[in-house]
Amino acid sequence: MSIPIIALSFVYQNVVPVICTNLEGNLSKVRTAIVLGTAIPLGLFLVWNAVILGSLVSQETSNMVTDPLQQLLSTNGGVGAIVEVFSLLAIATSYIGFVLGLADFLSDLLELPTGKNSALPYILTLFPPLVLSLLDPEIFFKALDFAGTYGVLVLFGILPAAMAWSDRYSSTSSSMKLPELVPGGKVTLSLLIGGAGSVILSELVEKLGHPN
Repeated sequence: MSIPIIALSFVYQNVVPVICTNLEGNLSKVRTAIVLGTAIPLGLFLVWNAVILGSLVSQETSNMVTDPLQQLLSTNGGVGAIVEVFSLLAIATSYIGFVLGLADFLSDLLELPTGKNSALPYILTLFPPLVLSLLDPEIFFKALDFAGTYGVLVLFGILPAAMAWSDRYSSTSSSMKLPELVPGGKVTLSLLIGGAGSVILSELVEKLGHPN
């Protein structure tokens, strides 16, 4: 059940076009930005999980179910402030990546002139979710699950593998053959499509079985 949220948290492909544009297509800088930009959050997530799991009270010694986050926030000293700053940065950095990626996509979709900053893509990116969040404050959690299951797993799970399959093995493909960067051939591509598809299918079955 946590796979859609994990996929949504760690997806970064939508920001790659912005990175390539800002770094002027310099392959070394783009690779460094992607590797460090992925490794640093991963390290922070692992430390965060270690802190949360390490603060859980064993059910054998206590019958009380405690919230580790609330425990950390109530800690004397600067731990509570650090937790609040970390939480704020986690939300802010998530917004920055998606806002940049979606605004860049909308600029291309609307065929806006490159090199000129326009407020329209940012308005179209930020205004609809702002309205929805004001109408239904609880929609954030529903949107996370929906976007992770149907959006991210289709866009960054099924479609890239299907495109690679078509480019490699379709006899009718007239596009220039690209080097195979992902090893494993049909087995790897089948696992990617099957894995993403199975998560989507299981979510559909669960929703149909529990419509509420």
